[in-house]
Amino acid sequence: MPGYLPYEITKGIESVISDPELARKVIEIIEKGLSSIEEKAKEQKIIIKHELKDELTKELVTKDELKATEEKLRIEIKATEEKLRAEIKATEEKLRAEIKATEEKLRIEIKATEERLSKEIHRWRADTIKWMFVFWLGQLVAFIGILKFMLK
Repeated sequence: MPGYLPYEITKGIESVISDPELARKVIEIIEKGLSSIEEKAKEQKIIIKHELKDELTKELVTKDELKATEEKLRIEIKATEEKLRAEIKATEEKLRAEIKATEEKLRIEIKATEERLSKEIHRWRADTIKWMFVFWLGQLVAFIGILKFMLK
């Protein structure tokens, strides 16, 4: 592989070694050594590439793993959603029961208040009629007194 080494290195070797044939052999040996090193580097590059791929494959998530995780999450979300719906339904039922109980208490209190007010109104009416009767009786006595006075 002539020309593998840079020109400056080739000229440097030729200037140190006075025999051109020997210099050429040294350059060929160096080039063969470099070629061998380069081939080993290529082989190592492939090995390292595969090792790196294996390591990255272990580190990265595959599509199947992602799909499996996604499916697990969907199942969990669905279960959580159902649980929340059940809790919401139970809470709604509790609220309805509490509203019904409160409504019943209010009805009882309103009925008691109505009865108390009705009794109060009846008592007030009776007092009013009694006082009206006293007033009319007073008016009648006064009217009779005036008539007696005028007729005499």
